[in-house]
Amino acid sequence: MTDTGAALRVLHTEASLGWGGQEIRILTEARGVARRGHAVTLAAPAESRIYEEAPRYGVHAVALPIGKKRFGGALALRGLISRERFDVLNTHSSTDTWLAALACRSLSGAPPIVRTRHISAPLPDNAPTKWLYTRATNRIVTTGEKLREQMLRETGVGADRVVSIPTGIDLSRFHAGDPAAARVLTR
Repeated sequence: MTDTGAALRVLHTEASLGWGGQEIRILTEARGVARRGHAVTLAAPAESRIYEEAPRYGVHAVALPIGKKRFGGALALRGLISRERFDVLNTHSSTDTWLAALACRSLSGAPPIVRTRHISAPLPDNAPTKWLYTRATNRIVTTGEKLREQMLRETGVGADRVVSIPTGIDLSRFHAGDPAAARVLTR
């Protein structure tokens, strides 16, 4: 809940068709936010693994053609945003971030965009990328402090708009083994 007690309507977007740490983090965080009473939706390509796995995480998913940077994907995303009136839009990959930025640019009352940056690949040093990070997105979340420092260096965005939230580990999934058995194995 927010400070006012009202639940937020959060839209996550992910263009990736793959399955790995980024997609698992998105679903895990979305599930956690939903468990705190907020309405969470994931928009992803129908053929993506994250779309397929979302129900197992208890995350409502909507199939949209956002796997490639195409005008139809921006239009589909624009339609979803205008129908559902989300409070926050959290993008995760380059493709869906561009599509979301274009969709929101064409809407009055569009939700603020939070861009989560999961990878440390260098950003293109050009005007469109600068616009995406400095004007189209309201906040940037990175998955580690070094990545935050990189974003500050490469985008010129103010430090107050970039936050590092390291990927957590669910310690309940790991169990300590028997120390005596470990000593036997190391001899």
